[in-house]
Order: sequence, then C-alpha cells, then structure tokens
Amino acid sequence: MSSTLTNHHPLLCSISTASASAQQHKPLTNFPAKSQRPTFSTVNFHPNHPPPPSSSGPNLVVGRRGLVSIATLPCLVPLTQIMGCLQAYAAQPSTKEYLLIKEEVRKVLSKGKAAGVLRLVFHDAGTFDMDDKTGGMNGSIVYELERPENSGLKKSIKVLQKAKIQIDAIQPVSWGDMIAVAGAEAIELCGGPSIQVSLGRLDSLGPDPEGKLPEESLSASSLKKCFQRKGFSTQELVALSGAHTLGSKGFGSPTSFDNAYYKILLEKPWANPGGMSSMIGLPSDHALVEDNECLRWIKKYAENENIFFEDFKNAYVKLVNSGVRWNSL
Repeated sequence: MSSTLTNHHPLLCSISTASASAQQHKPLTNFPAKSQRPTFSTVNFHPNHPPPPSSSGPNLVVGRRGLVSIATLPCLVPLTQIMGCLQAYAAQPSTKEYLLIKEEVRKVLSKGKAAGVLRLVFHDAGTFDMDDKTGGMNGSIVYELERPENSGLKKSIKVLQKAKIQIDAIQPVSWGDMIAVAGAEAIELCGGPSIQVSLGRLDSLGPDPEGKLPEESLSASSLKKCFQRKGFSTQELVALSGAHTLGSKGFGSPTSFDNAYYKILLEKPWANPGGMSSMIGLPSDHALVEDNECLRWIKKYAENENIFFEDFKNAYVKLVNSGVRWNSL
C-alpha cells in the first residue's frame, strides 16, 4: 500500500517539503460535488436522533412541515434556540444514496485495486489534527495527488471517478463520502468485515496542510503520540495498522483482509539476515511489536480474527468521521 518512491508510512505518511504550487493543487476531477456552503436542502436528520428540544420555551419539532413554519418561529423562540434545534445529523447508511454508491463502487472495484482505494481513505482522513482542527475526511486528497507521499493514488482516484460520474448523474455525492464508502467496500470485497458509514460529509475547497501524516520510520512511542493527536488510542492504532494486510508488504495474501499481519509481526521474519523476508513490513510495523502496550493487542488480534474485525470496524468508522463537517445549516 506504500509508495516505493518515498520513505513514509503507507497509510499515514508525512513530508516536510514546501507547499505545492497552485497548479499542483488543481484537482484531478470536477470538484467538489458538495462545498462547505450548505443550504436548507442539504439537511439530513438522523432518524434515531431527533433534533434536541430547546432548553426553554416550546419544543420544536422539525420535519417536512416544520421547515415550512420556520418564518413564524422567531415570534415564539429566540433565533439561537431555533438554530440549535435544527442541528443536522449524518444520513443513515440504509438510504437509497448509500446503496447507489455501493452498487457503482462494486462495478469498478476489484481485489487488485482494493489496497489502493483503502490507502485513499487513510491519506484523506489521516491529515486530521485535533490541536489546530485541520484536516480530516473531507476529500482534500484530490488536491494533494502531486505530494510525494500520495504517489500512485491518482490511479485509485480515477477508478472511483468512473463510479462517481454515474452517481452524480442521479444524486451528487461528495468525495469524502465516496472514498469512505469505497474503502469499506474494498475491505469487505477482500474478506474483511462489513462496515457501514454515515453519509453527509462536506468536501474541502482546497488541500489540507502538509506534514500531518506520520512517517514510516517513527518509533512505536512516536506513532502512539501521533495517533493520540488525531484522537486515537494505542489499541486503535494497532487495529488500523492491520490494514497493512492488504497490499504488497509481505503480510500474507495481498488481496485478503485477515489477521495475517499480526501473526507475521510476531514471527519477526525481517530479523533473519538476507533473503526476501528482510523486506517484509516497514520500520513502523517492526516497531509496534517491540512495544509492550502494542504487543498486547498484536497478540490478541493474532489469536482471534473476529476481535480484530470488530475493533478494526469501529476504528475505521471513527477514522472516516475524523474532522468531518457534516451537511448542516
């Protein structure tokens, strides 16, 4: 899943080069399908989470009739309370739009392309930084394809663009939603867990800041600190690293999503001098198994694939929700 041209973590890598030129920031495709300028028509209320009632004054019920009567509400409730009641939620994954995305993605996706598509997810979402509130799953990757750490991802974007054209003709979809769903489909196609993600991500209008992805040469301690800044625990770091089971880094079949990654980590084949075994994994992979806290989870996932699948699924959903700006008023 990593580029052979750079020495960076294949899923979440960083560089310290100067900012790309304006020409480099030009997206590969027509973009964005949805900007961060939503209107009333983009509101999606989560059926399991109705808008909260106001802290004082009459409760506000928002539905098809609710929006019609908004103009009369200032007479009854302060505007700030009205806006709070109109809080939007991510759309449920059972919607027709979600099924449409899945259907079109499956038409263009294959096991051989799965690793690249999953890498898109990590490189788009992995720029999130809790401290400065930048980055996240916002489709900005389409502006960042010329960065060295994103080498090879143009192919994956082109694959998804074929499906996106068909979807946009029916119902415009953001790149953030497109990539999040496609990554989940790639995992399931290769034998991994079924993962459902919410829809409603707004796309960025430009690239995210550089230098936000951890280098592949980081120690386990540095990796844990990096992931903590993104809101992830050590357990989630180890679970997400299991995505390395896909691709060509030597962790079992390159097209099978399983727990082979953890079993091979415990064997430490790279410790044997000479031969191809020394090429297995990255320095960051090797570092995890030398850390006692990480090792505990590595052993657990090596012993029980079902636990790995469940933890990976939860961490994946958290990843694709990182830094997201949802459709809202």
